[in-house]
Amino acid sequence: TVVERRLLREAGRRRQDFTRQEFLREVWKWKNERGEEIYQQLRSLGASLDWSRACFTMDPAFSRAVSEAFVRLADSGRIYRSEALVNWSCALESAISDIEVILFTW
Repeated sequence: TVVERRLLREAGRRRQDFTRQEFLREVWKWKNERGEEIYQQLRSLGASLDWSRACFTMDPAFSRAVSEAFVRLADSGRIYRSEALVNWSCALESAISDIEVILFTW
């Protein structure tokens, strides 16, 4: 969602305006620009990790493993489609996490 908001703000284009390859190129561009900054933030918080094993969500091996796990969980009935409410961004045409939502009370 961070990349999607950035593209909307800077280029005036939504994720759907890009081909899959173009969008992935933008995601990798963002990762290359900001990845080290994120690692530095974790270090400053005192994280003691094996940094040689760090991976990015879109790394091919990681992505394959996630897809395989998802299929296994779906096949075993452990994950399923529900009718629960989600936070939907009309601008991004995508569900967003609770942490990205600003709640207003009337």
